[in-house]
Amino acid sequence: MFTWVRRSDPWSVAEARPRVAEVKPEYLPLTETFIYEYLRALRRVRPIVVAEQVHHLDLFPVEDLICVRTRDLSLWERVKGRLLGELRGMTSGLAYRYYVALHSVRPHLVHAHFGPAGILVLAAARHLGVPLITSFYGYDVSALGRDPLWCARYRHLFACGDLFLVEGPYMRERLLRLGCPPEKVRIQRIAIDPEAFPFRPRAWRQGPVRLLQVGRLVEKKGHEYTLRAFARVRARVRASEVYVIGDGPLGPRLRRLAEELGIAEAVHWMGALPRAAYREVAERCHLLVQPSVVAADGDDEGGAPTVLLEMQASGMPIVATRHADIPAVVREGESARLVPERDVTALADALLELIENAHRWRAMAEAGRAFVLGHHDIRREAPRLEALYESVIEASRGAARRASAS
Repeated sequence: MFTWVRRSDPWSVAEARPRVAEVKPEYLPLTETFIYEYLRALRRVRPIVVAEQVHHLDLFPVEDLICVRTRDLSLWERVKGRLLGELRGMTSGLAYRYYVALHSVRPHLVHAHFGPAGILVLAAARHLGVPLITSFYGYDVSALGRDPLWCARYRHLFACGDLFLVEGPYMRERLLRLGCPPEKVRIQRIAIDPEAFPFRPRAWRQGPVRLLQVGRLVEKKGHEYTLRAFARVRARVRASEVYVIGDGPLGPRLRRLAEELGIAEAVHWMGALPRAAYREVAERCHLLVQPSVVAADGDDEGGAPTVLLEMQASGMPIVATRHADIPAVVREGESARLVPERDVTALADALLELIENAHRWRAMAEAGRAFVLGHHDIRREAPRLEALYESVIEASRGAARRASAS
């Protein structure tokens, strides 16, 4: 049913830290470093990752990881899992296999990452008698929240789950509109290690000014608007380039657009990069452009791209859109210029204004670094998450004691 990929040592009565099963079915895409930042910063609890697929473990190592088997199962294993799951009120054989894996962990709390993962392990957590926290991050609210079937599933999750975490006020409102009780929602900000992004205020005196965009090549990231705005920038500032880090289904279409706009020679498609290579490219760039939009299928950032925090910490000025929780993770008018979604003219004007006033970059860099240190430093935010874990565990224990006493 499952395989231990890593295990630092057997469970021991001497282990005083509560065990938290961190359910992340795919551990871990390069685009979800915000989850790893928390996992590696936890000290007062013992996180145990429970996943189906494991990728990039060399980049995102953890002490304890258990892999749920989903492939090469015999027909008997599938039928048995489904039947045993049904006996425990689980909706699928997969949910039962997660239950078996979680049972081996003997967690004090289960933390599911993304809404579908919360639905997947809800019955398992209830059967084990432990509380369930679910974190929502983006598509699980914006895109799935438009589907009546998922909305019904979420209502059940909201009724039975213990706590729900979101990145900011925009996503909190979205969750409330889906029916989550207000008292069950907490804002847990995305956070980074600022030491991984040394402060180096950008300056531009000669050579090309280099723009940077980071994110999967999907509609909600707004690459089309970056290219169209950059074409206007390049018409006025010939010594300019844009570096695009990320891969995705829109790659061919975006490359054709760059050709049509006559800017292909100045657009550098870097593909998906590991963190070290990404930081090297970012070091060479001057301005971050991140014009996120609501996609045609309703998908949006939900929260905000982590790159906004990373580049503010490093001293890079930002041009982005007023979208989802982006206004909550930058200092508009100080560390960043924000423009309306899909407004190519406003986007180009904001970029040109910064390029033509490079003397302002230092102040923007200092404002961005100070903001990240004050509000999104993992050294501050991880203890806040641990305090939430501890309060939920204690509340669950108190409820169990009261139930047994009655």
